[in-house]
Amino acid sequence: MLNKKGWIILISSIALTTILTTLVIRATDNFSNLTASVRESADIPRCPSDMIFITSENGGFCIDRYENSPGSSCSYADPKDQEETRIDLDQAGCLPVSTEGSLPWRNISQDQAQTACAKAGKRLPTNKEWFQAALGTPDRDSGWTGQDCQVDSNWKQQPGLTGSGAKCVSAAGAYDMIGNVWEWVSGAASEGVYEDKVLPEAGYVISTDGYGLPGMTTTTQADVNYNKDYFWIRPSQVRGFMRGGYWNNQADAGIYAAYLVVPPSFSGVGVGFRCVK
Repeated sequence: MLNKKGWIILISSIALTTILTTLVIRATDNFSNLTASVRESADIPRCPSDMIFITSENGGFCIDRYENSPGSSCSYADPKDQEETRIDLDQAGCLPVSTEGSLPWRNISQDQAQTACAKAGKRLPTNKEWFQAALGTPDRDSGWTGQDCQVDSNWKQQPGLTGSGAKCVSAAGAYDMIGNVWEWVSGAASEGVYEDKVLPEAGYVISTDGYGLPGMTTTTQADVNYNKDYFWIRPSQVRGFMRGGYWNNQADAGIYAAYLVVPPSFSGVGVGFRCVK
């Protein structure tokens, strides 16, 4: 039979055991929460500040927020021809940059754009990636203002400075995916075939493969389902791939607009690029 002192010791032991058990449970819960938090943080995509993350079934990717421009270490801030672009690319410190308020890098071929992206540790987007990044960009077919995408010379200059159209932004946050300048994507069509798919003739887009690549076209009437966008193609030889339209394509420009008319070596004043990683 326990005396008074014994009862006090027993009760104190039980209380101490209960407190210690509670602390262990709480510590275990906190550790589990911390572990889950760290795991979740590791799963959050990390893109550089000049890029945005695009969710996809393959885990996602980062794409430049703006059309690329020559960096500050490039000899030519606005190359006037392909030779000036070549001189820029031959400089070790000359890299493409994605910044607001800059002139897009033009007079650059698809082949040169691939090199430019590689120098920055990136690559040209695939057609599928470009389309995913462009989704949600307002694709108007008339009445363009200075806030909209530039497809009717509706900015202060042509081409305009990147990010000039406050409303010309995709759902994910990519600017200028429509208009201003065409954008090179990777890959090319050979004899009218792209990735084993026979492409339709030039015309207004009336169906796609789900990633913006036209499946059928018509020359009779623009389709509002595809924002009255147009598909340009020459089904012969090797043709480079551009997306989006430029500053004077009007309603023909858009997220469904594609241009496969010139070879990958072509460069022009209305063609630029952006990169992914």
